[in-house]
Amino acid sequence: MSERWLLANRAFFVRDLVRDYCMVFRLLSDQRRRFERDGTVSYSALRDLLGEAMRKGVFWRLKDTAHHLFRNTVRTAATATEAPAENLGIMLWQYAASPHPDGTAVQSPVEALIDWCVGYAFHECAKLKEDAFQGQHYANRLAQLGRHPAVTGEFYGPLSALAAQTAESSARELERIIHVLSHGLFLLTRYLTAEGRNCRLARWLACEEPLAREVFGPLYPDLLTALYDGEPECLYLLAARDFLESGRHEPAMTLLRRARERNLLNDESRELLHGLESGSAGEADTALCAACAQNGMPRCLAEPEPAA
Repeated sequence: MSERWLLANRAFFVRDLVRDYCMVFRLLSDQRRRFERDGTVSYSALRDLLGEAMRKGVFWRLKDTAHHLFRNTVRTAATATEAPAENLGIMLWQYAASPHPDGTAVQSPVEALIDWCVGYAFHECAKLKEDAFQGQHYANRLAQLGRHPAVTGEFYGPLSALAAQTAESSARELERIIHVLSHGLFLLTRYLTAEGRNCRLARWLACEEPLAREVFGPLYPDLLTALYDGEPECLYLLAARDFLESGRHEPAMTLLRRARERNLLNDESRELLHGLESGSAGEADTALCAACAQNGMPRCLAEPEPAA
């Protein structure tokens, strides 16, 4: 894919990066809680999370998105070496089909580390999936064989500890995955400082605010600060604008009304809402996007949310 195409669609890639990162983190956090509760991990859940080459799961798509964003930068090597020391780019050797003439790309330190975190956690998750398969199938089968009267201690004894070792391996893999992805959330709050005008990202955050709050946890205020520099009201203004650009006036108006109830509108947002309510912002279109149409209204507006 060309650099021009990547640049034209960068806002969508950044949105997809944050969206899929949050989904992956929540799903793996659920697996860790399951393991802590009953000592097992769901093989089918991890299989669907990872997917395969012809049917990629959300984690595989996240890895691809990170590579597209962070391994195809347009900065040149000369630009990287002339930058201040704290902003020096990191040279990355690319594959033979790289769009860069010399086969290399330049990553910022934060970009390089987010890319590394996603890739490392992905392959660690692949190991965890295999351990889950072993635990669900071979460990149970071994336990059944060990209880059979015809299986003596001489036959079974040397194998008896393997199931426990597989469980210990799963525990270590889960710990590493959550540790790496948790630090990746911190890195994302640094990376997203340049995305304060990304309407696609703002719309996703507004529509999936409970998920973003859950995943980022205590880092969620830092995320809003990184994006909007102390003006979280911009989130709802940008999200409403993205709805309007899609021709969906009713969801934009509903979003702004809910933000008004939470006292999260700035002057520009109030003016936009007034125009929508009075009809001066254009003919209202009640069409909803596919994601929002599930409940007949934007998913973020289904239930009241805590104040920012």
